[in-house]
Amino acid sequence: MRSLLVIMVLLAQMAAADVYKTVDKDGNIKYTDNPQTGKAEKVELREINTVPGAQSEALPQSMPVDSFASQQAAFNYQLGIISPRSDVTIPVGQRDLAIAVNLTPTLQQGHLLVYFMNGELLEETTMNNIIVKDVPRGTHTLVVEVIDQNGQSLGTSAPTIVNVIRSNIKNNALPKPTPH
Repeated sequence: MRSLLVIMVLLAQMAAADVYKTVDKDGNIKYTDNPQTGKAEKVELREINTVPGAQSEALPQSMPVDSFASQQAAFNYQLGIISPRSDVTIPVGQRDLAIAVNLTPTLQQGHLLVYFMNGELLEETTMNNIIVKDVPRGTHTLVVEVIDQNGQSLGTSAPTIVNVIRSNIKNNALPKPTPH
């Protein structure tokens, strides 16, 4: 409690400090609490909004385990694959496929993103983007799911379809020499 009070006093002192604006020869604007040149202009800041903290008696001492489990079960993510776009065609020269996901809210501790291609697991990770190396040609369906530590689904993306084009290399026989 005492350290919190010290931090609040320090923040209040920093908030009360003067702020100066300078513009360098290239037109770059710099804000500082220590004017570097005589051309520094003092900036008038608006008053900082504050909200009083809750009284310690109003805060729960601990959360019952049953309550925590029900909150976990009710947790639901909104996610979608933002790259690649659905129905996109991956050209011949592009060997790897980057998959990026938009996720709301941010991934919580103990939760994982699970990436699938054609129903087969690609990767389980906390990263919201991965790279799949040497994707074979053909049409592929991508889906990403969020799971908790028990493997329970907390949200699934809509499927994204990608079409991968690859060169078809034929082994043409060498022409037979003809007699002259």
